[in-house]
Amino acid sequence: MLHPSSDASSWPERQVPAGTVLIQEAERSDHLYVLRQGAFDIVRAGVRIVQVREPGAFLGEIAPLLDTPATASVIAACDSVVQVIHPAGAAVRSDPALTLAIAQLLARRLQTVTAYLVDLQQQYAGTGTHLALMDQVLARLMELQPAPRQETGSERPDVPDY
Repeated sequence: MLHPSSDASSWPERQVPAGTVLIQEAERSDHLYVLRQGAFDIVRAGVRIVQVREPGAFLGEIAPLLDTPATASVIAACDSVVQVIHPAGAAVRSDPALTLAIAQLLARRLQTVTAYLVDLQQQYAGTGTHLALMDQVLARLMELQPAPRQETGSERPDVPDY
């Protein structure tokens, strides 16, 4: 999370009316947003996951970091204001403070999810239900390594130039 008083004056502000889709799930974008005021619903596969309303919160940080389509839609729950970071990928690579803030956010999320999975594992250990498999889920999460970047098109050595 970027502290609301951080010197981010170089990033333009955008007014976002209630109901506006700021980020569309499964679409590519090189935009990252910092919430200044208001609230946004995070929706994945039609299911509202959480509402983000804390000033300084990042919106859309996963897609630019992984260079993938958005993993969820981000929809304004009320009239809101965000700061726009574009191009996000370049900004993350060149701004150590921004990179650290995003890394800290992702580490806090992972810590929370891991604690939740451990709690499930303890509650359902020995029950024989599918929830008793949490130890396997935790092991897979801990073993997860970054996927190697795949070059696309003619930049790949195994694809001929035409």
